[in-house]
Amino acid sequence: MAILGIESVDYGVDDIAHAQFYRDFGLQEVSASSDCVEFQLAEGSRVRILTEDHPELPARYQEGNGVRCVYFGVDSEASLETIASELGRDREVVRTDGTVRSVDEAGVPIGFRVWQPSAVSSEPSAVNAPGVANRVNRHRKWFKQATPKQLLHSVFRVPDPQKNADFYIERLGFRLSDISRGFGVFIRADGSNTHHNLFFMAGPEVGFEHVCFAVEDIDELMTGANHMQKAGYTSNLGIGRHRIASSIFYYIVNPCGGEAEYGADSDVLDDGWEPREFEPAFGGFGWVGQWPPFLPHEASWDVKLAGSGEDAS
Repeated sequence: MAILGIESVDYGVDDIAHAQFYRDFGLQEVSASSDCVEFQLAEGSRVRILTEDHPELPARYQEGNGVRCVYFGVDSEASLETIASELGRDREVVRTDGTVRSVDEAGVPIGFRVWQPSAVSSEPSAVNAPGVANRVNRHRKWFKQATPKQLLHSVFRVPDPQKNADFYIERLGFRLSDISRGFGVFIRADGSNTHHNLFFMAGPEVGFEHVCFAVEDIDELMTGANHMQKAGYTSNLGIGRHRIASSIFYYIVNPCGGEAEYGADSDVLDDGWEPREFEPAFGGFGWVGQWPPFLPHEASWDVKLAGSGEDAS
């Protein structure tokens, strides 16, 4: 079977007016009613904002607003049936209108449906550097507002990140990407080449953290960030670049729950990738606008291949 990536996320919110956040964020609205607003990205993935008591939402796993279910796209009906059979061995499976839904080891609702993502294209500006001229007699592209094209990953707090990641790896064919030692585990679907579709970070209780949306480059990312700043939204970290996954990020506090991330220039992986294990303070940030108070200021350069004692280059 092949799971291709995140097809959609469903939020449960206490006020449907919170959907305005994603209009400002740059997503295309495709439908709206008094209890559901739906947005769609260029690849065909979707974000749905639903009232917290909407009948299509699964039971709560946390209090407050947030993503109530992540739906993954699969390549065929046969794959969908394989997933339903596998999950049905030891947990309840709900089937509605071509969708299979259940829960993972931490109790986070997950769903699956057949999906064919649309191809997307980008034209990031060439980069100049001292002694390297890739852009001659041309200025960098100017953006009016960010328009995310892909829904890359979702992040959850769970008491045992490795146990939850192992469920996806052993039962659903996900691949291990990297480990942040004692902090969290990055995994990707078998049909996806993005660095990770899910990240599970350690926490005393299960909870939603954020969803990441891919934009073209740092210019589109900061154009979006400035637009959101002008609209009154805030960021706890500002702009930065992760060392794990290499991606540039900008997280924005989201009234729909958790945060929404503009992401750019993330690593792309294939079957030749060897997972690494990082010390968290080093792996988390290559640089960041506002150093997070929960991490030490001194970061170890201890990086190893996951599952071995070998140093990773």
